[in-house]
Amino acid sequence: MDFRLSVGSNLPREELGKLLYDMLCNVFFVELINYEAEVWDWSNTQTVSIGCTYFSMSINLDDEDEYIERFREMNLEDHGVDTNVRISIQFISRNFEIGWLKFLEIIEKLLQLNNQDMVVEDHTSYPLLKRIKGSLLININLDNYRTWYLTKENLELLNYPYEEEDFFKDRGE
Repeated sequence: MDFRLSVGSNLPREELGKLLYDMLCNVFFVELINYEAEVWDWSNTQTVSIGCTYFSMSINLDDEDEYIERFREMNLEDHGVDTNVRISIQFISRNFEIGWLKFLEIIEKLLQLNNQDMVVEDHTSYPLLKRIKGSLLININLDNYRTWYLTKENLELLNYPYEEEDFFKDRGE
């Protein structure tokens, strides 16, 4: 299952990748000690690719400035967020339930890191949550399947205040 995490960041993408790797190690600390999970770094000159037993995260290093600017403008127009880094997330299907919860813990760490905008979209580019100017918003316009992602219990893992909002109320969707 593919997801996308778009974030605003002043860090070079390689440095952001190292930070994400450290966050994964922190989230999986107990599992790593007990040999229940693995965290790895497959980065090269084209991508920063880090992963764990449940999902992988990739940042393309070859994106040209023009492409990044178009991506930024698209996210501003579609979601109202100012982001400049696109992170592809690939979940391992058989472990999705565990992976999604661990991914929320990574989101929590990113929320604590800075106050910049972000958006999380599922495999259909459907926005699930976003942070705009420090305010975290959770999409309440969800079908039955997506409702599982964002239960109150799951959202507690974010340790961050949020408001619920219908992201499509003004579009008539």
